[in-house]
Amino acid sequence: MNVYPLVMAPSFRHGPDTPWGGHALKELFGKNAPDEITGESLEVSALPGHESRVANGEHAGKTLRDLFPLWGKSLTGLSRSSFPLLLKLLDTREPLSVQVHPDDSYALTHEGKPGKSEAWYILDAAPGAQLVYGIDTHGESLRSVLEEGKLESSLCRADVHAGDVFYIPAGTVHALGSGIRCYEIQQASDLTYRLWDWGRTGKDGRPRALHIEQALSVSRPYKVPQQAEKTEELSGGRRTLLVSDPHFLLHAYDLSGRLSLPVGKMQFLTATAKGCTLCWRDRQEPLLPWQSAVLPAGLSEIAVEGSGRILVSTAV
Repeated sequence: MNVYPLVMAPSFRHGPDTPWGGHALKELFGKNAPDEITGESLEVSALPGHESRVANGEHAGKTLRDLFPLWGKSLTGLSRSSFPLLLKLLDTREPLSVQVHPDDSYALTHEGKPGKSEAWYILDAAPGAQLVYGIDTHGESLRSVLEEGKLESSLCRADVHAGDVFYIPAGTVHALGSGIRCYEIQQASDLTYRLWDWGRTGKDGRPRALHIEQALSVSRPYKVPQQAEKTEELSGGRRTLLVSDPHFLLHAYDLSGRLSLPVGKMQFLTATAKGCTLCWRDRQEPLLPWQSAVLPAGLSEIAVEGSGRILVSTAV
């Protein structure tokens, strides 16, 4: 079976779907965004209606879902037929809603689909940018905090700089603030429960829907501890483990030549500002700055050449 690295063309969420979005996906990252207000570039996605497509090789134009019957387990390395992860780049001109995602147990029981844990790697941030990262109710129930109008004062905020990493396991109350561009790896789920939307209204003058009871059921009031990073030197660069989740691993590779990647599991590789070159067997494929590729689990070898940082998320 002739599996090969799949360079992906993203899908976009924009306009009324992301009223908080801006122009940075086009201006900073060179994306062919369809709208002046575009919040999300779905780099690797099998979500119905927002599927990214293969941009190279014999399967150009196909979706990841199209490749399941052709490559099967050689694509994902997993026995299940659903695609496990979703990779996005985001641009926040305005803050996102304060939200929380359920874990697998709650989501499968109540929604019939997987839950969502995720992680953010900050690519760029305006001076003074912040995000919401956990909540401290000071011993009160979250319901009481909401009913007493004390939610905003209970939110834990973190300053944001390029290179920062935030791990957001299911149950974590969180919100990206304004002026942030980030890489997001997550379970392939669209389940989001909004606790608060800063009192905003849409174009119709009505506030967006909140999901208070569901959010109360799944939220864990706490400030999330950061994970300790682990770095190892390799031939051709070094690798740093940024996040370890039961569903995915997120590594940063700092390249200084040609570096071999592990095989046997599906990986998403995202080039940053300098781009890189993918190498396998006797073939090569350039990856432009801010492009993403799927490295199928069935590859017997894969290396990357270049200088600077790349981000690699691995399905577990």
